[in-house]
Amino acid sequence: MKKIIALALAALTAVTLLAGCNAGTPTSNNTTSPAAAGSITASGSTALQPLLTLAIDPFKAATKFDGSVTINGGGSGTGLTDVAAGTVNIGDSDVTPEQAGKDATGLVDHQVAVVAVGIAVSSDVAANLKSITKDDLTKIFTGAITDWNQVNGWTGGSLPVSVYYRKAGSGTRTLFETYGIGKKLSDADLGAFANFTKKESSGDLQTAITTGKGAIGYETLPYCKDLTLLQLDGVDATYDNVYTGKYVIWGFEHMYTKGEATGSVKAFIDYVMSADFAKTITDNGYGDVSKMTVSR
Repeated sequence: MKKIIALALAALTAVTLLAGCNAGTPTSNNTTSPAAAGSITASGSTALQPLLTLAIDPFKAATKFDGSVTINGGGSGTGLTDVAAGTVNIGDSDVTPEQAGKDATGLVDHQVAVVAVGIAVSSDVAANLKSITKDDLTKIFTGAITDWNQVNGWTGGSLPVSVYYRKAGSGTRTLFETYGIGKKLSDADLGAFANFTKKESSGDLQTAITTGKGAIGYETLPYCKDLTLLQLDGVDATYDNVYTGKYVIWGFEHMYTKGEATGSVKAFIDYVMSADFAKTITDNGYGDVSKMTVSR
């Protein structure tokens, strides 16, 4: 009898120990992973900011991420400075660190989209001009042309030119100056022109063009839905023309990380670059990286 009782107690002890071990083990329904919590922070390009904001909710749903995702603007220069300093996880930029005059040491590039920069004009300008030459565009943005009647192809009378430009550090401005007019001017240079006005963000410049008289500026296509764009040397600012290299004012949209992306930051970047998010990219005025037949 004593032997039977001893065997029963041993079996009970084994069951108890097994139950204790299983108490701390996730069940098969627990989908929590190292990438599913914490916070993700980004700053930089105001051109890329609205697209990444659209990615937050579907990213959380797809990955069961229950942490926070914060996408701030500030301009490409700010994003590159912040990520290099480690104050954000991701630095969003329309340009490379080299183009922005920043140190690229340790930064890893993730190209998530393409963005074209259109030449936007107010309605009174659009009524009298459809296309502008690169030479005339350069003369306007370097102060040599101050009246629209000095522009080739203009069909109206005298109309003073009002120029709107972005602040230093704007990736949109860098793309325009690099590929649109081939000249880089400082804020001091631009501020010396009486008909030039600086705008802090893409949205601010969009409003200025819409409400302005004789106005011209440059804007990324996601902000151009309500703006009229001039052709550049007879070429429309469309992504079909960007993909083939016919339209020249464009750049890649970058999400830079300090070192290789890991954990939830990697998961977020992977989602933005995934097939699930591809249609959102093109539906909102950005280009598809996979369709590019030219590079730079």
